[in-house]
Amino acid sequence: MSQAESTRERIIRAVVQIMGADGAAAVTNRRIAAEAGISLGTLTYHFSTQSDLVEAGMAAFVAAETVKFTQMADRVAAGEVDLAQAGEILGAIVTDTGFGGDHIAWFELFVQAARNPSLHAATTEFFDTYDRLAVSILRALGVVDAESAAPLAVATLVGLQLRRLAQGGSPDQVVEGMAGLIGAFTARPNSPA
Repeated sequence: MSQAESTRERIIRAVVQIMGADGAAAVTNRRIAAEAGISLGTLTYHFSTQSDLVEAGMAAFVAAETVKFTQMADRVAAGEVDLAQAGEILGAIVTDTGFGGDHIAWFELFVQAARNPSLHAATTEFFDTYDRLAVSILRALGVVDAESAAPLAVATLVGLQLRRLAQGGSPDQVVEGMAGLIGAFTARPNSPA
């Protein structure tokens, strides 16, 4: 890893930590620089705007999540996983994700994107990635119209995660909700349109 990559990663990590701990309003250049252990000049060299920082944070999140869900999709596609096992894997992913400040930050990023149209491309990439992965998992589980069902499954997963965060629930609630939804998809001759 080059020094520039390391500095960029520290900056992105600082943004995520600040957003998770104190919300988007707390993200200032001075606080980011202090948290990342860099100078203000170094920060602005790597990221000239707050939008650039948020986009980089989204990209990092998409990359990390893609690795996790691609592994699950590959196992399902290879026929190694049935619905119950897929639920167990999803449970492990949900538990690993946790709901410390870092995860709260991703919801903060979504709110920022809702307020700032320049961030729509980053959130579109996030949801497109999840939709593609959901399609492959749903296909492997026998859902007839996986392309139509995938956005609903992704929206349900994000909603269940947000509900868990807001209420302090257990990962089992998310897993059970997703298993019920996927079970309904696989039990119906026609998936939702």
